[in-house]
Amino acid sequence: MKYSNKLELVEAIKNNADLFIKEYSDIEESSINIVVDEIGYTPFQMLSFCIGWMDLVLAWENEEQKSIQKTPLATEWKWNNLDWLYQSFYDKYNDYSLKELINTFNQNVDNIIQLVNNLSDVELLETGKRNWAKTNGKEFSVCRLIHLNTIANFKNFRGRIRKWKKNNK
Repeated sequence: MKYSNKLELVEAIKNNADLFIKEYSDIEESSINIVVDEIGYTPFQMLSFCIGWMDLVLAWENEEQKSIQKTPLATEWKWNNLDWLYQSFYDKYNDYSLKELINTFNQNVDNIIQLVNNLSDVELLETGKRNWAKTNGKEFSVCRLIHLNTIANFKNFRGRIRKWKKNNK
């Protein structure tokens, strides 16, 4: 996960988002809440998880631009106990249809790409350029946190959704 400029990051976001969301093209609405024990997540949960993390990144950046901080920063979280956060994602999107979830995912990806494109390479790649990119006394680059909250999730859940589909034939 080393990007030398924003173009590389944008390309990686697009490619991995496309690969992930295409996996939903042959999933029926009626099956998005079916649990496969060895996977640990339903298709709904996987998609809500990805959307939720993108929501947070976008909210953090929006609030930082306005010099306000309403959304809790990761500095306040215990990283080994985020079930409450994941549940908030599931609750927020519980009434969305699969089509609405896919549209929301795609819109968030577009918004993340716009965020990246609006940053200079210095703001994106150097540490300490955003308050929301600091956690537990450590400073990270915006690029790293965007990678972790988009590409890493898309890759992780693409493998899981493929396995879910294989077990649900």
